[in-house]
This record gives sequence, C-alpha cells and structure tokens, in this order.
Amino acid sequence: MHEQDFETLLKLNKLGDFLYSGTAVGENGHLFGGYTLAFALEAASATVNPHMWPQSIHANFIDAGKSGQELRMHVEVLRDTRAFAMRQVTVKMGELTPLLMQASFHAGEEGPNWAPDVAFEYPDPETLVTDETYLPFMNPIDVRPINGPSLRGPGHRVPQVHPFWVRPYVELPDNHLMHAAVVAFISDYMVVGAAQAPGRDIPDGSLVVTMEHALWFHRPVNANDWLLFTAEPLSSYHGRGVSNGKVYNREGVLVASFIQEVLTREPRTQA
Repeated sequence: MHEQDFETLLKLNKLGDFLYSGTAVGENGHLFGGYTLAFALEAASATVNPHMWPQSIHANFIDAGKSGQELRMHVEVLRDTRAFAMRQVTVKMGELTPLLMQASFHAGEEGPNWAPDVAFEYPDPETLVTDETYLPFMNPIDVRPINGPSLRGPGHRVPQVHPFWVRPYVELPDNHLMHAAVVAFISDYMVVGAAQAPGRDIPDGSLVVTMEHALWFHRPVNANDWLLFTAEPLSSYHGRGVSNGKVYNREGVLVASFIQEVLTREPRTQA
C-alpha cells in the first residue's frame, strides 16, 4: 500500500516564528532518524530566504525517540548574510532531544561546474524489482536494490541494501526545499548496514544506533526522478562504524554525498 505521500508524512505545523511541529511514524515504536533529519531541514528552510538552496546539514542523534509522538523543532538563527544562512535546529520530544542539527544555505554564485567522471555501470531501475518489505513505514518510496532483496538472508539482522535506486510513488510538488528534505529522509535509510565491516553479520541482541550524520547538497536535485544511493564502510573500530555515501541522478551526476557514524554494541558474552 502506498497511500501515504511525503507531503502528508512530512507535514510541518508552524507554532511560532521559529517553532514548528510534526509527527513521525515508525516501525515497532522506534523513531526513524530520517524523519528528524527531514523535519529539521524543513523547519530550518522555512526561516530562510526561499531563493537560497540547502548546502549541508550536520546532525547529532542524542536521545532515542518513539514514533507516533509529536516532534517540536526549535530553530535558532546562527548566520544571515546576502549569500549564506545558517540555522541550528533542536528537535524535542517532550523532555528528550532526538536530534541537534546545523543547516547551511547558499544563494549560489558563479563558478565551475565539475564532478569526477565515474564508471556508471548500474542497471536501469526499470530492470530491477521493487522491494517493499524492509521497513513498512518506507511505503512512500519505491526502493529497488541493485543486488536484489536476496541479500537479506538468514542471519542478516541489518541487511546490506546499498546501492539502490529510489523515487517517491507520489510525485513531489515543484519545491526544491521539499526535494532536499526527501533526500535527507532517504539518506538515513539502512545506512547502519553499510557501516559494518564487509561480510560481517550483526549478532542478535545487538544495539545499533546512528550517532552522527552529515549530508552535502552539491547540485539541485530532482527527487521525482530516479536517484541512486550508494554507501560503503570507511572504518569500524571500538564499536563505531563510519560509512560514506553518494547520491547520483539518472544521468550519473553526483548531486549529494553523506557520511554517517553508527554505534554497534554487541551483547556481552557470558563467561
């Protein structure tokens, strides 16, 4: 079922000049971090000149939240110039702080348009199978893993989903800030699996949580068209794993990139 669209899921309510609210759905009562990223970016965007484009977000996940409860986004102005704006957003759920984020915006200037050439040899999304079983609250997006859903076999508590093509089932409005919020939402999808050492399964009973997330918007992005999300591990040590992700458009042009740090706390072995 795909009855929910992003305009509904990411609906933001204005409570004051710098105060907004929204409600996130989730799986088994857990708050999906992509919601807090998207809500925080939307709230920050609502306080800047609309001609500016999101440049980057840097977020820390602090407290675990629960789905179905109200989130309140408190926005603080850190910088306002003709070319740049910066906001700090504190996401609250009662006394909890699920997210603290800084968002930067840029008006755009004259300069070179360059990105490294890549061997873009991924199959077209039309040739791949839609997978709808990873997380039930992801039903607004059509996720098509390059390697197919078979990687989610027995023992894979957190499956390796990347790389995958993705686009919304319901077309987004012509609003570049909404498109950026959707990219932020998807950038947190299943990255915890990509932060693990290659070929390693996560033991049952492990605690796996996102600690930090950074996302850069390199170019305007059209989330109504297919986007390719890739992510691979950079390092894993003392329970902390870091993954590096990239987002390409249908033409193979890099439009965004992200880095995420994940904590994996395995159950203690009984002596």
